[in-house]
Order: sequence, then structure tokens, then C-alpha cells
Amino acid sequence: MKLTSLIDKYSQLRLPIAKIEKHDNVTELYPPQAEAIKAGALDGKNLVLSVPTASGKTLVAELVALNHILSKRGKAVYIVPLRALASEKYEDFKTKYSDLCKIGISTGDFDSSGANLGNFDLLLLTIEKMDSLMRHQADWIKEISLVILDEIHLLDSVNRGPALEIVATQLKDLGAQILALSATIENSDELARWLNAKLVESSFRPIKLSRGVYLKGEIDFKEKEDYKLNNPSVKIDSSVLLATDIVNSKAQALVFANTRKGAESEAEKTAEHIYKILDTKEKKELFQISKKILSVLDSPTRQCQRLADCVKNGVAFHHAGLHSKQRHLIEKNFKENLIKVICATPTLAAGVNLPAKRVVIRDYKRFNTFGSEPIPVLEIHQMFGRAGRPKYDTEGEAVLIAKSDSEFNQLWDVYIEGRPEEITSKLGVEPILRMHILGIISQMQKTKNELYEFFEKTFYAFQYRDLSGLETIIDRILDQLFDWKFIDNSKDNRFKCTKLGLRVAQLYLDPLTAHTLIGLLNRESVDDLVLLTILSDTAEMRPLLSVRSSEELGIYEQFEKYDLEDEQIRAFKNAMIFFDWMDEKPDDFIFDRYNMPPGTMRSKLDIADWLLYSLAEIALILSREKLVPKVNLLRKRLKYGVKRELLPLIRIRDIGRVRARRLFNAGIKGIEDVRKAKPEVLEKLVGVKIAKKLIENLEIKSERAKIGLEKYSE
Repeated sequence: MKLTSLIDKYSQLRLPIAKIEKHDNVTELYPPQAEAIKAGALDGKNLVLSVPTASGKTLVAELVALNHILSKRGKAVYIVPLRALASEKYEDFKTKYSDLCKIGISTGDFDSSGANLGNFDLLLLTIEKMDSLMRHQADWIKEISLVILDEIHLLDSVNRGPALEIVATQLKDLGAQILALSATIENSDELARWLNAKLVESSFRPIKLSRGVYLKGEIDFKEKEDYKLNNPSVKIDSSVLLATDIVNSKAQALVFANTRKGAESEAEKTAEHIYKILDTKEKKELFQISKKILSVLDSPTRQCQRLADCVKNGVAFHHAGLHSKQRHLIEKNFKENLIKVICATPTLAAGVNLPAKRVVIRDYKRFNTFGSEPIPVLEIHQMFGRAGRPKYDTEGEAVLIAKSDSEFNQLWDVYIEGRPEEITSKLGVEPILRMHILGIISQMQKTKNELYEFFEKTFYAFQYRDLSGLETIIDRILDQLFDWKFIDNSKDNRFKCTKLGLRVAQLYLDPLTAHTLIGLLNRESVDDLVLLTILSDTAEMRPLLSVRSSEELGIYEQFEKYDLEDEQIRAFKNAMIFFDWMDEKPDDFIFDRYNMPPGTMRSKLDIADWLLYSLAEIALILSREKLVPKVNLLRKRLKYGVKRELLPLIRIRDIGRVRARRLFNAGIKGIEDVRKAKPEVLEKLVGVKIAKKLIENLEIKSERAKIGLEKYSE
């Protein structure tokens, strides 16, 4: 089906189609895309589109959203599981459609009412942000008439599935059109019935996918002739051989390992071989990129140095432990074909769009609570889906690695011939339900039976039918929330949020965490380290690093000085990391001492800031402001990673904690000292460029203050 053929019936799509043709070079719809149109996607029909990765789901969503908005039917929300995905789609949509409709994005700050978001026609939101906005009861939510649920198969995820299920259930009640985008799953028909939607299911891929298993120097492919590597060395790991082989043919590779450590070691081993293939121009450009990788942090860690060394050789590792700026540099330069191989953890398969000619799956097992277990077929197939670059490749290759004939047969039967598992609801877990029940009551008073009726509309109820077990859990949670004074019972037996309970729901906290915070507020006094330990012991901060044998002596020696429970030792370690950060210890020190990488560190700091903010907000509700000054001071110190004495300096633009310490040690302790300092002194302490910026900015502020336009305040 020609893309332009849609204009006859949907004339409002003339301009969007012209932009798609120009920006994406697309003129023809793929078969599943055409099927989605025929099924009524552009006519307001609910639809589940279940097709492999890179088969054009996003284009269908774009057409449906633009048709909806330009037909003036209402507001559209596009809900994705990850912030990185939201940002990627937002940038793409803004580039193409910013002159046709107002496009917005919101992925953080769960304590924002979102009133300003009502000005947008199309909103990119994470699952949790959508849930948070509904708790704040933004007026514009009633105007939503199209809901696009990306990666709907993540209903099966323990982490994100329950929030996605609650959000989808609530949005169904709005009567909005639902467009659910899914990977190929075994029970997509069940999912479609739950959403009262038509199902378009296909195995079509625009780029042919050849799947195979590697053993003893040869890849046995299902979809094409087998392939023998040229003189494979038994001394080189199979995964390295497979990556090097494809780079030799002027293509790229993604290698998936089951742990961060595995991805890093894999990259280092591969880098030795890829460097020999690079040309002189590529080596020079990669050297410059490696310098940027190192300059992201004031004090690069050993991990940063290892990454930079790999990048110099045309290889990178990629996982959540990296700083976000480093991940962005890797992704950008892989897309530009400078970095030839990325060795990553499986989370990359569900993240940003980074396809490669060959995908190598080094590990098909991973460790969990019960030991080593095979990775689900659905996840392996998600990794397969990254094989083949649109516009560049005519086919992609996805290769598993076997170490024996018996393992070869097992991998072939399970992952090549096997079907993905059915997805199942993960809603029936008490800690998860506790948070969402309070969230539901915060939006509208409910009787117990009305709560039961809401959960009867969920995917959990659709799958399991018998809700007696769930109702028992709901009853227990209601008793808990009542005991904690988060809900109250009105005269007509409706549960409603108390002022405290409403604030807890809006803060997007687990009620148990809020109950713990209230316990802190009831104390006469609390040591900073104990406070941060208790915050670190909440559900929001998990998972926590274990205490390594090399750390035990130092950590336990400090731990015994405080009145804490034995099971809080990991939380205490996390609090010690925060303290070292506030003591201005550099990233490399924290990484070496605690094995906490910079990316993980920033994530934990964000969570700590949110919990401290929530603690202060709850204190205001309960009129227990005694702890608030301490909390606000901790927030500032954690944000900047400084001792208290540097706070007046750290707020000055372009002054980070390293420069602030240099200035302070030179006797420059505040804004007035900076203003009075000689230019040559500032240049010596912070560099010529920064000194010039400081002088210019302070002169502007001083001039504005003189004419009464602005009063400077630290």
C-alpha cells in the first residue's frame, strides 16, 4: 500500500505523509502497517499491533496520532517504559511535526500537577509519569482521546508491569482509543480481548533476520546457508571471533553479556582485535571521542579509563553503571559507524534504537534468587530484533553461542524453533498493590466493592478470573492504610484519602516508605548517617550493593556505633557512600572503595533527593518542621557533593565542586570574594574561559542590582 493512498480518505494526513517521505524516506507501507490501517486504526478502533522489533510499529503510531490531532478529536498521549525512549521519540517527532501540532514530553518530577502539559496536543510520557499525573488529577486528562501504549508486553515485567496495568485499566475507563504496540508474544489474542481491541499480528520484518547457533567455527542458520568463519582460533573467545568477523566485512556488532562485568571484559577482549581493522581517520576520530569519555567526570574512574581505552580501539561497553553522557556518546558514535562493536547488558535490547548487522548473544543464562536460569525466549527474541540496520542492511544475523553438541541442540530447540512465553499479570503482589490502591483512592473515593470492581477490569482478573485471593490482599492493605492514617472511612462506607494520604499518593511513594519517614519525624533527633541509612533501606532505593569481604572490617566497625538492625548493613553501606560523596570524595575513590559506578551513583542520588524532598513535604503536613532544615541542607550537599562550607560558591554558575574547593582553599569563600578577586587569580584557579565567564556574569548581575532590576541573593 502506497503511503500517499491514505490521503484520499484521510486528507488531513497530506502534510504528515510528506514529512515522513522526506525525513524517513518511506513511501510504501509494510504489510502489517497496511493491515493496521485496514483494521480501523485511523478510524478510532482499538488495536493491538504485535510484530517483531523494527517492523514499523512507530510509524503506525505516528499516523494514528497525527490523524487524530489534525481531525481535532482530542489529545493524544504516547506512553513508553523508559525515559531514554521518550526522549528519542520526542526528538524525532519534534523534528518532523513541530509545525503541525504542539508536542511535549514529561518523564520526571512526580510531584508536578502537570497543569502546564494541557497545552500540548501530543505528550510523550513514561508509565510512572502518567500514573503520577492521574494522582494529581490534572484537568486535561479528561481530554485524552487517544492512548498509545508502547511495549505493552512489559505487562509481564515485575518492575514496570503493575504500573502499566493500572494506567492502562484507568485509561480504558476514559473511553479513549487504545493503540497497543507489542513484540511478538504467544498470547497477543488474550491481550487484545482484554483491551477490547482488534489484533494485527505478523512475523514480517522489513530486513530479513537469519537466526543461528555457533559451534566449532561454524554458524548453523535456520533461514540461510550455514557460515564458516575463516580460520577461527581456538585461543580466542567465540564471541570475539564473531564480532571481529562481521567488522571485517565492514559492518557492526552488538554483543550481549548477562552482567555489567561481563560486558566490560568482553569489550576489552574484543578491542584488541578491532583496532587492527580501523583506518587512520577512524583511529584519530575515536581518540577524540575517548578524550570526551574521560572528561565527563572531574575525576575519571577506572571504569571510565577502561571505557576510553576500548573506545580508542573502536569498541564500547554499555550499561546502567555508566554516566548518561557517556552512554549518549557511545550511542551517537555507534549510529555514525565510528564505534564498531558495543558489548552490552540485555537492557539495551529494550532501550534506544541501536541496530547492528550481527547480534551475538554470549550468555543465555543469568543468575537470580534461585541460581543460574535460562533467559526467557521473549527477551532473547528482543535481542534478536536488534539485528539488521534499516537503510543499510538487507539482512541481519542473530547468533547464540554453544559450547557443546548437547547445548547446541538445546539452544536450537528453545530459542530458534521455540515460541515466546505467554505474558502474565504481575499485579497480585502486596507491596505493589499497596502503592496503587492508595493511588486509586486518591483520585476518587471508593467503597470496598468499587475497589473490587476496578480490579475486576485489570489484566490480572482477565487472566485468573478468581479474585478471592486478590480481595484478601486488598482487605489487608486497606487495614494497613487505615492504621497508618492514610485513608479514612466516610459515613457511606467510602474510603477516602486523608490529607496525609493524598500527599503520600501524590509523592508517588510506597505507603510503607511514607510510614517509615513518619517514624523518622517522630524522633527527637536523628544522626545524618542514620537518617540516610533509613532512607537507603526503603523499597525505592533497592537493589543495594552487597558488602564485599574486603569492605567488612571498615563498614562493620562504623556500623556497630549506631543502633541499627543487622539486616540494614547494605543500607548503611549506601549511606556511607553518600557521606563520602558529601565529603567531596571523587568518583574514582567511590568506585574503587565501594564498587559503585558513576551512573548508578547518580541514580541513587536522584532517589535520595526525592526521598528527602518527600520527608520535608510530609513534615509540613504533620506540622513537624523541626527536621526540615537538616533535610534541606542534606539535599543541597547531596546534590552538589560538597561540605557545607562550599554551598555559597557551588551555586555560582559554571563552578563545580572541584573548582569551588580550589577557590575556597585560596581564601575565596563567597560571591563577594569572587567579585573582588583579581582576574589573573581567578584564571589560575578555574581556567581562563571559566574566569572570563564568571567576571562577565557577575558584572551583569552587579549592574542589574544597581538599577533595581534584580537583587542578587545567595
